[in-house]
Amino acid sequence: MNKPSSSEHSRPNLTITATKNCQICGKLGHGKHFGAFTCRACAAFFRRFAKDNNFEPCGENKRCGQPKNGWFNCKSCRLTRCKNLGMTMDNFQFGRDPYVSTISKAQNIIPTTVDIFLGKPNLIIYCARQPAGSTDHFKFNVDLHYLLEKSEKVLEKGPETIVYSTNSLEKLSFGLRKVCWPDTSTTKTVTKFGRDETFALWEDEILKAAKWLTYFDDFQALSMQMKTEIVKSVWNPFNRLVRMASAAMARKSAACENNMLVTYIGDEFLVADYKKIVFDVSWCSNYTHEQLEFFNNQDFQEECDDLIQAVINLDPTDVELSYMLSQLCFHQVAKKYHGKIQEIAEKFQETLSNHLHNYYVENLNNPIYSKRIACMMKINNLIEKCIYRDKVRSELKKVFDIYYVTYSPPDFIVQS
Repeated sequence: MNKPSSSEHSRPNLTITATKNCQICGKLGHGKHFGAFTCRACAAFFRRFAKDNNFEPCGENKRCGQPKNGWFNCKSCRLTRCKNLGMTMDNFQFGRDPYVSTISKAQNIIPTTVDIFLGKPNLIIYCARQPAGSTDHFKFNVDLHYLLEKSEKVLEKGPETIVYSTNSLEKLSFGLRKVCWPDTSTTKTVTKFGRDETFALWEDEILKAAKWLTYFDDFQALSMQMKTEIVKSVWNPFNRLVRMASAAMARKSAACENNMLVTYIGDEFLVADYKKIVFDVSWCSNYTHEQLEFFNNQDFQEECDDLIQAVINLDPTDVELSYMLSQLCFHQVAKKYHGKIQEIAEKFQETLSNHLHNYYVENLNNPIYSKRIACMMKINNLIEKCIYRDKVRSELKKVFDIYYVTYSPPDFIVQS
């Protein structure tokens, strides 16, 4: 995989004006697509699956009913609803989007990207700029619906390797090693981190979280809607701890220097000197990275070093690290949601706590493990404080209009 690089693309200035809600899911509509007024997500869904319908049969015998908050219980019923409301490939309209161009027709052509030329799918799409003088200060939209659909396919497929064990933590530990730390990798030094690097990291981390969760049988028994909501909530805290653990292992084995930050993207081991790396934030803000330091954590390097050293001192086994990840992730889910999802997250924590006890007593013959639990929770608590602090700072950035991008779905990415 070639190292991604940050680049600028010339895009036409378009004004997108939605006139009503999507006929398929009920969310905010975008324009007429394939014969019906829909949002971008439903239009993309129909474009991908209108001809090749290989879905599993509806579990409710085609009685799923209306979508709830824009969500469908199964893809088969979603496609049926599209067709019942008149969507057809014969009704494709090239002039379907209700926009007003502010530039000449010769310029009103979106340039072909390298991804399109090579036939590589875009899982994260960087959308059109708003015209100058628009009342909406958001100039770009980052569309993550394709990435969300990709994560759903990962969840549908299940674990890449079948693991036989009655202890869920042992299964998760196997999945952690397989998903996050490949046996063979190439090392690359990152000197610049911009838009393309950010998107590559998000894509890799979101799919990693989804793949890891497939090794948890109780999670896999949930509905697709619940699993998707949980993935959206846990991918950030999951990868925060994974990055700290990766750096701890790398520093302990002398694979990198102590001033280096590391991560894996696919089978590439990326290292970066935090004091030398150039951060390009021009794709999302008019401010420079140095100016944004006022809103960010100015002690970021010291904070990372403290967390990494704490992981080195603890030296957790894969099972212990899997428990730390599970507790961190499901605790975040329980805090974010109420009702059914909260109950499920709390039940997951209880189940995995019992499995950790069994691991200590039966596998390690160590019934006195309270000190290790305390060290593990101390690390998790520090990460949770960072998450909360970043959330508060993100709200502050919104007040001062620091960023000029929006995200779709809006709750998938937290700017920090």
